[in-house]
Amino acid sequence: MNDIPTTTEREPDFGHDGAKSVAQNVRIKAHENYESCEQKVRQSPGKAVLIAIGAGFCLNRLPVASLLALPVRLTCVLAKPALLILGATKLYEIVGKPSRKYE
Repeated sequence: MNDIPTTTEREPDFGHDGAKSVAQNVRIKAHENYESCEQKVRQSPGKAVLIAIGAGFCLNRLPVASLLALPVRLTCVLAKPALLILGATKLYEIVGKPSRKYE
């Protein structure tokens, strides 16, 4: 008769159920997409091979090494001025403090 669960029947809610259900939905959707893709490859393997060759050619033409090295080069270029500014700020803090030695 009583459809409302009591506190002893209810599982504690830690907020993880939402994340678990989202992860489960993503996993199911990814598996469905994988099966759909596999089915299309089985239906027309020649077309799949041509698409794979085209994708490989496009990826080969992209400057992947340059794109990956860009953040490293940018960090190296910007590190020197940043360290100079940090050092100047610390020097200003040290010099700008009144000395308490002779008070």
